Amino acid sequence: MEDKLVTLAILTYTKAQILKNVLENEGIETYIHNVNQIQPVVSSGVRLRIKESDLPRALKITESSTWLSENIVGEKEPKTENKSNKILIPVDFSNYSMKACEFAFNLAKTENAEVILLHVYFTPIYASSLPYGDVFNYQVGDEETVKTIIHRVHSDLNTLSAKIKEKIVSGEFPDIKYSCILREGIPEEEILRYAKEERPIVIIMGTRGKNQKDIDLIGSVTAEVIDRSRVPVLAIPENTPFKQFSEVKRIAFITNFDQRDLIAFEAFFNTWKSFHFSVFLIHLTESKDTWNEIK
Repeated sequence: MEDKLVTLAILTYTKAQILKNVLENEGIETYIHNVNQIQPVVSSGVRLRIKESDLPRALKITESSTWLSENIVGEKEPKTENKSNKILIPVDFSNYSMKACEFAFNLAKTENAEVILLHVYFTPIYASSLPYGDVFNYQVGDEETVKTIIHRVHSDLNTLSAKIKEKIVSGEFPDIKYSCILREGIPEEEILRYAKEERPIVIIMGTRGKNQKDIDLIGSVTAEVIDRSRVPVLAIPENTPFKQFSEVKRIAFITNFDQRDLIAFEAFFNTWKSFHFSVFLIHLTESKDTWNEIK
């Protein structure tokens, strides 16, 4: 009987390449599907597939987490010093970004913090420098193409900044210090890199980007940042009914009461200790839900 292919994981292109190399070094045949052939290195949510018979061995490798160690992906432990007094907002100029800005500016006022607006853009020159020549078939254009991209992102960021200034003048946003940063690269990687470098209080971003489908509950970039960030992340839906954290009166915390949840719970309260709300611990079981309220 034919040994069919099964999906082991859905990852960003960069992480899929890393895991593919690790598995193939262990003798497991691996395939990457759903790759953007024009710009493969910026594909998010590509499928890493293996033969079904290799699944038990592959799961042992991935569950060990050794493939995410520093010698494979180059990730070091974050700084041990205190966090900076900054709130990071990754923006892509969508309505989700503006909602995240509204929430972050109000929070910055309460916490006496500075807001950093970060936009990550991608150019053919950056793509050509990435070490995936075996699958990369994008032809680098002339300098005018790069200039056009850079001009567009500068224009978009200036437009966003102008909108924010209008909202500050009208009183919709509080008048707090903010600055704009542009970085070239893969969005989730640059967001995480900035967070490790600067250690902001929190990352606030939209649940989805402007190119995500309506059926997506959460975008691939946001999901990747949530999964890997050592800094608390708030993902704000576009139609969130409130404008600031102080309006929240009740919070649901879904837990299995394991060690990771206890750590997350402690971090949550340390981050938001200046606010007052009720927290409902929700333990999902096969029979029924268990609710506990902590004031």
